[in-house]
Amino acid sequence: MKRVFIVALCLLFTVSAFSQTITVLAGPDTKFDASTGIPSYYGYAESLLKKDYPNVKVKWLVLDLSDGSTLTMDALLAAGTPPNVYIDSTVRASKYMVPEYALPLDTYIRDLDKYYPTSLEMFRVNGKLLGLPNNGSAQGMAINLDIMKEIGYTVPDNWTIDDFLKMAELVKQKYNGKKWATGMFAGNQSGDYLINNWFASFGANWYNNKNYDKAVVADNGGAKVYEFYQTLVKNGYVPPNCATLVDDDYVIQWASGNLAATAFFPNWCKPYFDTVIQQGIIDKPFNYKFVPFPRAKGVTKVGTYANYTAIVVHKTGKEEDKIAARLAEYLNNPVTGNLFAEMGCLVDRKDVKPCSDVHFQQVTKIVQENGIFDFGLSDRRFTERRALQYPILQQVLMLKITPEAAIKKFQDALSSVK
Repeated sequence: MKRVFIVALCLLFTVSAFSQTITVLAGPDTKFDASTGIPSYYGYAESLLKKDYPNVKVKWLVLDLSDGSTLTMDALLAAGTPPNVYIDSTVRASKYMVPEYALPLDTYIRDLDKYYPTSLEMFRVNGKLLGLPNNGSAQGMAINLDIMKEIGYTVPDNWTIDDFLKMAELVKQKYNGKKWATGMFAGNQSGDYLINNWFASFGANWYNNKNYDKAVVADNGGAKVYEFYQTLVKNGYVPPNCATLVDDDYVIQWASGNLAATAFFPNWCKPYFDTVIQQGIIDKPFNYKFVPFPRAKGVTKVGTYANYTAIVVHKTGKEEDKIAARLAEYLNNPVTGNLFAEMGCLVDRKDVKPCSDVHFQQVTKIVQENGIFDFGLSDRRFTERRALQYPILQQVLMLKITPEAAIKKFQDALSSVK
């Protein structure tokens, strides 16, 4: 009788464990070509989960991104109904990628060896994997090859800041203020990653070892970055009104062929080329390629800016954690990974082929060989801190503050956000 009772309990536990509803909060589903046989990104991941847990139901909730905030997630948490899985840009999801909320995934995800270590790094907090990457994008230094040909310059492998400044002077001499060596803007915070990658060139880390409580950018030589910016301004290597320009100005300047070498994303190229061609600014796209950012003396690798969609699993301490983690694993499977890659997304797995477009391959190689620069993107305070630099940068570009005073002011501002 006792044995029968124990068996009955086991059966009851099995049924209850597998007759659960897993909730997922995400953006609108991503549709793929019907020829793949995959109805949708989310649908395919769910079909894989169903093979492991036939009786589990998945309820999909849609993010409200009308104001670009974590509005939906905050409301669900306040109501006591947080989703088991949260899928969103790392910029927002980082708020919940904390030990108090997120399930450490190291022991749950069975194919972590298939990931590039650099793609997982931003999802680790105190050594624990609190999220998984999904489709992402990264920038590289976009070189206008037509300008290079006209000035007679070839970008060397592993080029340096000195190489860059030599190129900048050639651009100035050739075009006399009609085209510039690179782009610069400080009108607002939007697109600041296009400018901030220069910190990586100088090895000026914003934080040490993911300690986001204390900024160290001034202590790590950040003044040299602002000094470099002022050199660009003083020598006419950037637009003279750059302090008041915004990222919209920057991208049009690039697409119009007016910037020799500057940060850009490969998936931005065609849309912006189409825009300036339709406006009659250029007749056809210029030739270009992506290379790593130039490096200052003593810097061996220059990481780039990258942003992924994050997959975060809520920690409940119940059996559903295992099921939710399995769904997270399937959400970044190699089949849909290859589809995302061909659409131009950054490759984060070794078993996924990069996009066949040569420019996407160039940026993928840059990321794999140089890594990702840590701007604190995965920290919950990133969004609040992001607005702190551009007023200081305006003063830098208008030559109204010394590099040393400016970087100290920026470091103190970052550290003040608790």
